[in-house]
Amino acid sequence: MPTKLTKAEQTRRTRRAILDRARQLFAAQGYAATGTEEIISELGITRGALYHQFGDKLGVFRAVIAEVYDEITAHIHTQIQSLETNWEQLLIGCKAFLEAAQQEELRRLVFIEAPAVLAADDLVQIDQYGFGLLYQAIQIAVDEGQLEVSDAEGFAHLVNGSLNELAAWVAQSDDPSRLATAQALVEALLTRHQR
Repeated sequence: MPTKLTKAEQTRRTRRAILDRARQLFAAQGYAATGTEEIISELGITRGALYHQFGDKLGVFRAVIAEVYDEITAHIHTQIQSLETNWEQLLIGCKAFLEAAQQEELRRLVFIEAPAVLAADDLVQIDQYGFGLLYQAIQIAVDEGQLEVSDAEGFAHLVNGSLNELAAWVAQSDDPSRLATAQALVEALLTRHQR
């Protein structure tokens, strides 16, 4: 006899199903072309369940983008975990972030759809953890005497802004050389201030 799901487990499964389906649709056809009915039609759930979980379509999109940012952060961690020095981690972590701009699904969701749909404050809030890791690495590099900048937090914002703009530039083209160029540019920015 199958075990009856608890209310909490049913809610978790419904949420997961909505997020997975919405992500697939947003990545394939964009936010504007995706309706809430299309998100729920194959899931056998009501529009009310979607609204209960996320408020509206924008809430679903925001949740999808937050998960994608978490995936990018996990990718960066994977790339830097075996590196011995903070400087290497900073440099490779920045390059790993740029790699996301050439992964088709991430490219569309994060670097094309998200800036067009979400307010700048929403994106800052979603990326708060990733920015915190960047700022921490820059502060350590300053403290260890590896970076010479007038203000670590300001420099972290400069690097973060550069990364976001370079990633958008990479995402807007199918030219694979853009990634290498963007990675070289961010490396030049960092090493220019290296002691």
